[in-house]
Amino acid sequence: MKFLKRFEASFHSRTGAYIFYALTAAAFFFLLSAAEWASWIAELYPLGERFVPTLLAAIGGCAVVNLGFLLAAKKLNRHALRTIHSIFCVLAGILFGYTLVLNFGLDAGLRWDRVQNGITYLLPNLPYLSLALGLPFAFVLYPALKKTARLILAVLISAAIALPLILIHFLPQEPFAMRTNPLVLDIGGGSYSVVFATNRESTAYVRYIFEGEEFTVADAFAGRMNIGRVHSFKVPREHLNGNSYHVIAREVLSSIDSGTEYGAAIKSPAFQFKGDYKEDLNILMAADWHDQPKKLLAAASNFPEPDLFIMLGDAASFYNTEDEFIINTIAAGADVTKSEIPAVYARGNHEIYGKMTEIIFPGLGLDSFYYQVRRGGYLFTICDGADWSGDRIDFSEYVRGSTNSENDVYREEQLDWLASLEPGDEAFHFSALHIPDFGNEAQRDRFYSELGRLGIDLQFAGNEHALYLDEMNAGRYAAPYPLFIAGGPKDGSYGGIYVCSMAQVNAADGTLRLLAYDSANEKLMDEKINIKGELS
Repeated sequence: MKFLKRFEASFHSRTGAYIFYALTAAAFFFLLSAAEWASWIAELYPLGERFVPTLLAAIGGCAVVNLGFLLAAKKLNRHALRTIHSIFCVLAGILFGYTLVLNFGLDAGLRWDRVQNGITYLLPNLPYLSLALGLPFAFVLYPALKKTARLILAVLISAAIALPLILIHFLPQEPFAMRTNPLVLDIGGGSYSVVFATNRESTAYVRYIFEGEEFTVADAFAGRMNIGRVHSFKVPREHLNGNSYHVIAREVLSSIDSGTEYGAAIKSPAFQFKGDYKEDLNILMAADWHDQPKKLLAAASNFPEPDLFIMLGDAASFYNTEDEFIINTIAAGADVTKSEIPAVYARGNHEIYGKMTEIIFPGLGLDSFYYQVRRGGYLFTICDGADWSGDRIDFSEYVRGSTNSENDVYREEQLDWLASLEPGDEAFHFSALHIPDFGNEAQRDRFYSELGRLGIDLQFAGNEHALYLDEMNAGRYAAPYPLFIAGGPKDGSYGGIYVCSMAQVNAADGTLRLLAYDSANEKLMDEKINIKGELS
């Protein structure tokens, strides 16, 4: 009994009050910093987009109340105050635990890469958290502070908590600028999609000269210029191949019924585009770079100059907004291609969260997540192996690994599309997708059968964070063609070394050389195969 009384006394002491105040202050900054939740959390709770601001306000209120208990620690011997204090202590523990899980991704288990990400998210707010925790500690060290000093400290602590939110609105903005260089995506049907992003709302154009005539293609819909940070333009292939182009953006300050107020205009340098494929082709591939564009670029810099870049999905884990996902995907692709060669995009399973599907189509200028690209002696069949949710955009309905009717409908539509295709007469036929394991067993068998019928020479895939080649009818998937898993985070860790690969096609003898390097410049693979038959 004496132990319980001592425990209760310490629980309601000045030190105890400080501990529970500290938990709520930490919860506030964990939630403010948690970059991973914001792209999907609005789909999970009834308040939608208002959930996070409402929870921040609630945590802030709880922190202020706990601060009040710290200031009134001597009076916590009263039964009513102790009861109320106990309630807020329990709330502090729940809020701290919940936001800790969010910021450090602990719902997926204790993983070092998630902890590293959480620390990265927290770093910008760490000075404010230190102030919020450090200033009230004076109440513990100096319990006999005068009322004036206590009041000044309380005001300073409240300001430390409020400062991050205030600074967001009053710090000077960076000048209007381009967030990314342009990325040119081959989307099939004889067209390119040229995409780029700005740091603020704007309208935009792509401009080039073709056969002596100047063309200006606007990001517009139904006769009206689109206003946004991400811009896309469809351009005929022949207009861009072997030609130079640049993009132009004009800041939009306001847009109302009576008109649009514009700000500064910016223009990119001219980019010389090399879109025509050679007989021999260098195909650079990257999968699962998960928020590591610099490591992707470091690994990609080890290869000979590519002619095509295949983006095999999972550019991100999560981003604060869907716009940020698109912008970072475009930036990574533009940096790798230097805006001078085409890229091909295959959707990953991390591109299905929240409303990602909704924004990828206009953001990247795609017409479908499965399509074919024909270029000279090459045919590429791009499939949508993201799976898990089909093109569902309602995250609250999403359950990892589940099978539901919408998944099946989406997969069957893609299988019907494959069945409608005829084998091409191109010399080389490659397929690309993110997850090679397609649907249920019957759907997977049909998927492999259709691609085998189309004469696939080799399939490129990702998702596994691994690097290996499966022979025809062998290995984990036993596909009726060789299957190459193209790399990703080395040893599966998002925060570690990254691996990407290249396939060098020799058109003369029908062989293909597979190369792989990591972001530490180590060569991991150099293997030559005969893609028309046996491995050599």
